[in-house]
Amino acid sequence: MKNKKIKVFVDVFYFMAAGAGIRTYISELCGGLKKHGHRNIQYVFSHDIEKKNSNSIYLNSHNRFIRWIFQLHYLIWKQIILPLKINYSSIDYIIFPDFLMPVWVLKAQKICVIHDTFFWDHPKNYSFLWRIFFTKMITAGIDKKTTIVTTSNFSKKNIKRVLNVNNEVKVIYQSSSIIESKIQKIDTIDNNDKFILHVGSFEKRKDLITLVKAFKKLKDNTIHKHLKLVLVGNDRFYGNKVIKKRIIRYIKLNNITNDVIIPGYLKREEISFLYSKALIYVFPSIEEGFGIPILECFHFECPLICSDAETLKEIANDSALYFKKMNSDDLFLKMNRLILNKDERNSLVEKGKERLKLFSQKSFIKKYEREILI
Repeated sequence: MKNKKIKVFVDVFYFMAAGAGIRTYISELCGGLKKHGHRNIQYVFSHDIEKKNSNSIYLNSHNRFIRWIFQLHYLIWKQIILPLKINYSSIDYIIFPDFLMPVWVLKAQKICVIHDTFFWDHPKNYSFLWRIFFTKMITAGIDKKTTIVTTSNFSKKNIKRVLNVNNEVKVIYQSSSIIESKIQKIDTIDNNDKFILHVGSFEKRKDLITLVKAFKKLKDNTIHKHLKLVLVGNDRFYGNKVIKKRIIRYIKLNNITNDVIIPGYLKREEISFLYSKALIYVFPSIEEGFGIPILECFHFECPLICSDAETLKEIANDSALYFKKMNSDDLFLKMNRLILNKDERNSLVEKGKERLKLFSQKSFIKKYEREILI
């Protein structure tokens, strides 16, 4: 390490409107750098995310005009203001935790976090214009010296396939900022309620319909007559509203409306309450870039059932019970088995507590510094 301090700029502008996954990543990265950053590295943040947290008018907005205003603001920042700021400074590295980078040449070395390849692999989930803009801007911003960071070996493999670049792709597992939050009860859940939990958006790849169908099979058995299903998440992105309507239609047609709770977007404190009270958590996704709920389950000692998607198996390892993805019959069998087997639930919880040690905030930051900056 040289005696001169390394200066690292972190672009957190997108925090104002990011979905839960990227917001968690940015929050954890910024908090971790402030707490665990090396003394010979000076970190400069583009914005104060504490001030731009829940008060942002862009966050969870369903107003298309407001979201277009943000996209314009975002484009001007990313392609005009930020390059000027960086090229007239003494910054050595710049971290982009939100996929996109300026297309212009920067004096600083670029570090781009690409969380997943869903824009390429699941294009119907996104509007045509935004998808084309997004994918073209990602590739245009990558130069020969750009270091690409991602959150799982599965995502690394997909990035290599989709982008077809020779750049080094580093896998750095993240941690989860919800672990630091307090707990706040929500009115729709009583302390004695038994429920299955899922936290996430209504994207098609989340495959919530498989979970709802498996839950319906559980409810057909009187032994589970008091069991509920709680689906937490928003539907603000393109395509999510359609999926949510289909799920609600299925719920109504199968007479389980009183057993399925869809509270919408919740604060972190309220989500923490649900994790701490859930009987089990089900993660039915067809594909994920990482899988933050896995770490949240480990922390709150919530037994976990996952689909056998490659990333989920990579992150959870032997700390979850797996079912064949998109197979509601197999999920029903696994949920029924885990609900009725307290010893197995306890065993998964103990394994999860041990596995969580691999995903500490400190190890997240130290690997960033060791493998990229130092």
